[in-house]
Amino acid sequence: MKLIKRLSTSITATLDSAVGQLENHDAIVEASIKQTRQAVAKTRARINTLRQQHQAYLAQLKEAKEQFDLWTERAASLAASDQEKALQCVARRNQCEADIGRLSYSEKQQADLVRDVTANLQTLQTKLDEMTQKHNLMRSRQTVADVNRAVAYANTDDDLSDTFERWESTVLEHEFAVSDACARDSLDVELTRAEDEADLLAQLALISQESQAKQSEKTNE
Repeated sequence: MKLIKRLSTSITATLDSAVGQLENHDAIVEASIKQTRQAVAKTRARINTLRQQHQAYLAQLKEAKEQFDLWTERAASLAASDQEKALQCVARRNQCEADIGRLSYSEKQQADLVRDVTANLQTLQTKLDEMTQKHNLMRSRQTVADVNRAVAYANTDDDLSDTFERWESTVLEHEFAVSDACARDSLDVELTRAEDEADLLAQLALISQESQAKQSEKTNE
């Protein structure tokens, strides 16, 4: 019996340790999922900002090209009639050309950033989905493990079985004692009842005689 109890204690301790490790793993994974989810949210916000900046570069580039065409037309129209203004228009045109070059480079850089960060977002989202799926699966498996642990603990708890056996033995002893005390011979019961009734009749007869004697004494007086 002691060997079985030691084995039961060892099994229970092992199961408790395993459950504790599962709970620690659950907390670690949940914290990692939370961090990854926050990273996904921050990356989404960053992409929105980068896209807004990219749209701003596109709008500025479009405006610079329109100004380039405008100053080109003005220079051409003033070349014969007003050379000085035509040269100023050419200078403005050159400035627009420089802006176009700068904005084209910035727009390309910004587009590359949007593409790279979007790819990173997809990687993070895929990782988050995988982690969440595995986390849910492991939680389900842990639930099954907890149930199996409870069953194993119930099956190996010899101390509790011994307690039930001792309890039942005590109850049976009390039941037998009460049964023995209550069990009486039917003949004994019948004779005792008759004897009690005879005693009562004798008492009643005595009481009647005494009452009649008192009434006779009163009559004679």
